[in-house]
Amino acid sequence: MSFHRVQQFFKFYAAAQTKYQIHSPFVFELVSEVLEDERYFYAFEDVERVREEMLRNNSPIEITDFGAGTGGSNDAPGGQPTTRVAPLRRIAARAGSRLGQAWRLFRLAHFLKPATMLELGTSVGISAMYLASAARDAAFCTLEGCPNCAEIARINLDVLKLKHAQVVTGPFEDTLLPTLQKLKPLDFAFFDGNHRREPTLRYFEAALPFAHEKSVFVFDDIYWSPGMTEAWQAIQQHPRVTLTVDFFDLSLAFFSPDFREKQHLRVVPAAWKPWRFF
Repeated sequence: MSFHRVQQFFKFYAAAQTKYQIHSPFVFELVSEVLEDERYFYAFEDVERVREEMLRNNSPIEITDFGAGTGGSNDAPGGQPTTRVAPLRRIAARAGSRLGQAWRLFRLAHFLKPATMLELGTSVGISAMYLASAARDAAFCTLEGCPNCAEIARINLDVLKLKHAQVVTGPFEDTLLPTLQKLKPLDFAFFDGNHRREPTLRYFEAALPFAHEKSVFVFDDIYWSPGMTEAWQAIQQHPRVTLTVDFFDLSLAFFSPDFREKQHLRVVPAAWKPWRFF
């Protein structure tokens, strides 16, 4: 974990509320269903079985990285892609959504019940499997720049019979707009494909015209680097964003006009601050 991330966590924790300090009925229910829910859903075991199989697989995979991926930043001039070879078990261990985060993604989609879903950056498909399992009636597209990772994600989704989930392969600059046009209106978007300030803001702006009052945009790793934290701050200040809810590992932006004044909430489970009941 980077020094920036550790430093930001302590700031986050010091300022964070629990559900007992939240006045909005919607946010209270959101936190209760996503952050506090301890139910073990049927899909968790299925997805984790697939993850375990990948964690035992030493097959070498050539990775094409178009952004700042897990394991290192892409600092190539002009954002040119880099390639490397790694065993599948390492990709699954480092690039897949962490267990707690994956469960929260599932619970979020399960709670909101979106009809259209977009993911930017599926890697080998762990988060895609969780999201697709949570919203089986949704039209779901997940974008992945690396062809080999995209093919593994496609196989994993097929194994779980998640036929409504489509993996779209190619650089986001080529695939994002056509996918947005296909999905419109966009109910749910998970941004996890490029951990740099400028691309994150560019993809946010590209998706924004397809969002509506009930949409949610979910961001991963806003504390990855100072640049990502700056991107999140810019998103919070955008005129269309009326509410943000930050769980540290997942950060949510809402557009509902019901929040007449901007609200930016940092929230932790009540067990993390047991003295805060009022």
